[in-house]
Amino acid sequence: MGLQAPPVQRHDTLIVTTEFQFKGQLESIGAVGSFIADTARISFSLYDVHMAPLSPSFPLKSLSRPQIVVLRPHIILLYLTSEEARATVRTFTRREIMMLYTPVAVCRGEFALPAEAKLGDMLGVMPGDLLPMMNVQILPLVKLPMPFPTQAELILVGRSHILCYHPG
Repeated sequence: MGLQAPPVQRHDTLIVTTEFQFKGQLESIGAVGSFIADTARISFSLYDVHMAPLSPSFPLKSLSRPQIVVLRPHIILLYLTSEEARATVRTFTRREIMMLYTPVAVCRGEFALPAEAKLGDMLGVMPGDLLPMMNVQILPLVKLPMPFPTQAELILVGRSHILCYHPG
């Protein structure tokens, strides 16, 4: 019997970028947590997508499309709506309560760190560019055009969009 490729799956997902909010199904090959963690992947395909601009003065209003590709570096917040999908995201066991500030929200929750990491070196030692945060309270700084949870078991935060952070 030959090798089989991992299954293609779709997961209900909410994404906030610097300019837009997306609601759709993220397509992954294999476990979604491993798929998202693969830093060689520069974009994600979303299907059955509804997107809306964050700025009410943006000339483009909300729209729906069968498929949209979202570039990874623009992702500020990513939320997998399924508990099963969130369970595939790997985290470290050491947890620190942190406050993270992004252009669109302040997030207070548990940040998973390697055992030897110091708070000031956190971003330098954390692998990946979408960092998991658990048991999070999300305080939007902008009016989001679509619902986004204000409390979440797990979200992924874009490393390059963290403006500052401190113990929570």
